[in-house]
Amino acid sequence: MGIKTKKPWQGFACSAFGSCVADFVCTPLDVVKVRMQLSRSGVVGEIYSGPIDVVRTMLRNEGPRGLYKGLSPAILRACTYGSARIAFYEPIKQVIAGDTPSDKLPLHSKCLAGVGSGGLASFIFSPVDLLKVRMQGDKAGLRYTRLFPSFVSIAHEEGLSGMYRGSSATVGRAAVCGMVELATYDEFKSLFIAAESWPYGDSLPTHFAASLAAGFLSTLLSAPVDLVKSRMMNQPSDASGRPTLYTSPVQCFRKTVAAEGFRGLYAGFWPNYLRLGPHTVLVFVSVEQARHRMGWAE
Repeated sequence: MGIKTKKPWQGFACSAFGSCVADFVCTPLDVVKVRMQLSRSGVVGEIYSGPIDVVRTMLRNEGPRGLYKGLSPAILRACTYGSARIAFYEPIKQVIAGDTPSDKLPLHSKCLAGVGSGGLASFIFSPVDLLKVRMQGDKAGLRYTRLFPSFVSIAHEEGLSGMYRGSSATVGRAAVCGMVELATYDEFKSLFIAAESWPYGDSLPTHFAASLAAGFLSTLLSAPVDLVKSRMMNQPSDASGRPTLYTSPVQCFRKTVAAEGFRGLYAGFWPNYLRLGPHTVLVFVSVEQARHRMGWAE
C-alpha cells in the first residue's frame, strides 16, 4: 500500500510527472494566491478585494500571460522539490518503521515521515521556490524575465544567503504540508481500501477521495506559514541586500496579526485551497496512474 515503487528512481519519475501535471494546470491559481497574500503587506502596491478582483486586475494590466508568471520555475520546482518530497516519503517511512512493515505504521509515524520528506526536499530546493514566488509577485514582469539568469542575478545582488531568503518559512510550510498531505493521503487511502463499505480498492476513486481530503487539511494547517513565506520572499532589500520589512518569520507573523488580525493570516485561503485541492488531487492521481500503468507499483 502507500505510494511505493519497486525501485527508488521510479518513485522520483512518477512524482516528477504528477507534480508537473499539477503545477501546469494550477499555476494561475497559485499566482492569484500569491497576489492575495502580498496585498496590504507593503510588498506590492495594489490592494485587492478578493480573488475575482485579482484576476480582473491582472487581465486588465498584465494580460492573460500574467496568470502564468513563474511557470518556468514552477515546472523546475515540480521536477525537483515536487519529485523529492513524495519520493523521500516511503524511504523515510521505512527507516522509521525499522523491522516493522511500513504499511503498519501508526498515523503519528507517517506524519513524522511526511515532516522529514517535505522539510528536507524544501530546504534543498528553496532557491527554486524563491524565484517562483518572486516572479509571480512581479506585476510589471521586469524584475526577473528568464529562469537561469535570474538565479545568477539573485546570487550576485544578494549573495548565497539571498538564495535562501525565507527558507525557514518555506521549510516550515513544506514540513506542515508533508506531515498533513502525505500522511493523510496515505492514511485515508489505507482506510478506504480496508473498508468493506468501499468497493473500489486501490483504484482511481480511492486515489481521488483520499487526495481531496488531504488537500483540504493541508491548506487549512499550512495557510499562515504559506502567507509568511510569500511575504518574506517578496519583500524589498536595501543596497546591501538586507530585507527592509521583516527580519524573521516570527516578526512577519506578529506584524501581520498586529496590522490585519488573525484573519490576515488566511489572506488568499480560498484561492490557495482552490489551487491546493485540485493540485493535490492531480498530483496523487497522476502519480498513482503512472505507478500502476508503468507496472512500478509495489
